[in-house]
Amino acid sequence: MYKFRTLKPVDETVDLDIDGARRTPLGDFLRMTHLDEIPQLWSILVGDMSVVGPRPAITELEPDYQEQLSEWRRRWFVKPGLTGLAQINDATGTEPAEKLRYDIKYIRKQSFIFDIQIVFRQIWKVLQDITSMFR
Repeated sequence: MYKFRTLKPVDETVDLDIDGARRTPLGDFLRMTHLDEIPQLWSILVGDMSVVGPRPAITELEPDYQEQLSEWRRRWFVKPGLTGLAQINDATGTEPAEKLRYDIKYIRKQSFIFDIQIVFRQIWKVLQDITSMFR
């Protein structure tokens, strides 16, 4: 999965978090406008990703999720997506059980119409994020 870097690299000698000193104005803009996702279009074009599907987990956290959540492996049988049911419902990797619940629901209900609904909801969320920048 390709993405623009929106945070400064982690310095192991300093405890920096996502909301702290790793942030940059350009990175904040890319994240707020969702432009950091553009490189993933290449992955979709070559068939490594889908437009809609479970978002890939952070590789280093995958073993922890597998230990905590017995159904986690079901996600492996569906192509990862640029957006997904968990994303439009604001479930993130920091809440793996909730994210998994949405991912499993998506896997069970997966259809063209359901994908279209998710894409439209994601577009709406992006537009809301962009308009909130100007408030």
